[in-house]
Amino acid sequence: MFTITYRPYEPRDAEGVMAIVLDAFHIRSYAPRPYLERSAAEVFLSERLLTSTYAQVAVVTDDRSEDDAEPAAERVVGVLMGRVEDEPPLPARPLAHAHKLAAMAWLATAGMPQWDTLTQALGFDYRRAELRQDVLLGGGVALTDEITLLAVHPAWRGRGVGTRLYDDFMEHLHAHGRKDFFLYTDSLCAYEFCERRGLVRAASRELRLDVPELPERVGVYLYAGEVPTTTTTSAAAH
Repeated sequence: MFTITYRPYEPRDAEGVMAIVLDAFHIRSYAPRPYLERSAAEVFLSERLLTSTYAQVAVVTDDRSEDDAEPAAERVVGVLMGRVEDEPPLPARPLAHAHKLAAMAWLATAGMPQWDTLTQALGFDYRRAELRQDVLLGGGVALTDEITLLAVHPAWRGRGVGTRLYDDFMEHLHAHGRKDFFLYTDSLCAYEFCERRGLVRAASRELRLDVPELPERVGVYLYAGEVPTTTTTSAAAH
C-alpha cells in the first residue's frame, strides 16, 4: 500500500523531477550520453523554476508498519509548475540560476560531440516564441498565466496524478481571481490531456527534427483555457 501527498516543490525533489522530465520530454534523445543527460535535465528544470511562481509535486510514500524503524522513502511521481502574473518568484530561484549556469557550462564543453543534436532541442523555444507572436497578432487569447511544466512518471500515468495536480492549480488561479491561462505542448507529449480538459488549440507550428528515435516532423502547440468558476479537488489515488 502507499499514500500520495501533494505538496509544494522543495529543492530535495529535484532529482525525482529530473528523472520524470528525462522520459517525458525525450531528453535522452537530444543528450545521448549518460554524462550529458543529467546536465540537460538540470537546465530544463532550472529554466522552469526560474520562470515559475507556483510548483507542486505528487509524492508517493510506501505505507510502513509500526515495527519499521527506518522512515518511509518518498518518490516524486508528478509535477506541475506555473507562472501567475504579479506573484513572487519561487524561493528556489537563486539556486536554480546557479545550477543552470553550471549545467550549461558543462554541456558547452563536454557536449561538443553531440552539439548538433543538443541544439535541436532549442527549436522548441523558437517555435514557442512564434506561437506566442501568432496569438498576440490574432488577439482574443490572454497570455498572462501559464502552466510551465506538467509531467507524470510513466508508471503513474492514468491514475489521476496529472488531473489532481492540474485541478489544484486551477483552484490556485481561481482563489487569486485569475480568469485565463495557457500552456505550450507538442505532439511528442500527451497533448490530448489538454483537449479532455476543455482547452482550445489557439495556435500551432511544425518543427523539423533530425534526432534518432524521434519523428522528423513534430507539431508544437499553444493551448488556451479558462479557469473554472467552480473547482473540485480530485480524490488522491491509492
